[in-house]
Amino acid sequence: MNGIWLRGAAQLLGVFALAAAARAQAPVLEPAPQGTDATELSRRAAAALVGERTYLEAVLSVGEAGSATPEDVVLRGWYDRGSAQSFLRVLAPPREAGTGVLRLPPVVWRYAPRDEEIESLTPDELRAPWLGTLFRLSDLLDPLAGLGRAPAELLGVDTAPEAQGGERAFVIALRQPAEAGGGRVIAWLGASRATPQRLDWRDAQDALLATMRFDDVREVGGRAVPHRWTLTRTAEPKHVSRLELREIRFDPAFDDAIFTTRQLLQRGAAPAGAAQGARLPAPGGSPP
Repeated sequence: MNGIWLRGAAQLLGVFALAAAARAQAPVLEPAPQGTDATELSRRAAAALVGERTYLEAVLSVGEAGSATPEDVVLRGWYDRGSAQSFLRVLAPPREAGTGVLRLPPVVWRYAPRDEEIESLTPDELRAPWLGTLFRLSDLLDPLAGLGRAPAELLGVDTAPEAQGGERAFVIALRQPAEAGGGRVIAWLGASRATPQRLDWRDAQDALLATMRFDDVREVGGRAVPHRWTLTRTAEPKHVSRLELREIRFDPAFDDAIFTTRQLLQRGAAPAGAAQGARLPAPGGSPP
């Protein structure tokens, strides 16, 4: 009887400890100025990451904190915000080059040149780590995490970054849909231009799952765009993955044929005799 009571008490203490840890991670916020609109902040933050149409080229890296970076993943991405269609093409490393992922809601298709086949992906596959990184395909096919779309709640202003010479941030909460596991995303947005600084994913019990930090902000077409995205996950504290933008173009003209299953079969191989490191022609028509 005593053993059962002790086990029950230990479980209860564990629940209290998790709740205390979640509360400890929450920042102390000041009230936001009257009239601050969380929905408008969310919309402006989304515009720093994607346009109505977006083309990008990026490098993904993964490794233990403080360790040398192993082989990088180089990819291109095309996004159409209105239709929620997106297409990713892997350029490197060589063993993964030519891999394509196409999102035609509600289906996501993948083509792997090694297998010479196209397959549809399950929700679990979309949420699994991709190519050895902490990023999931769901993170890359829809990088907004609800910004500009999900119901937004204003939590306050975080002034802590000012102590390190940074910019204070508005903090908003984005409620996540049940099919995405529920919970919410807490977003830190720079006070001057609502540029994303940080995203925290929390589950339905408000426990921290993952954090994305944004820095290396550069001006692109009148937008303040973070060019380095650093991802950590609570379950893997020794690992970190980064996405670094080589290039991003907002609202370019590109071919709608990109968003077709036929496009998956075009591997985008370099032409014979091409110099190492030469840029490959973009499939479906190169953005201007």
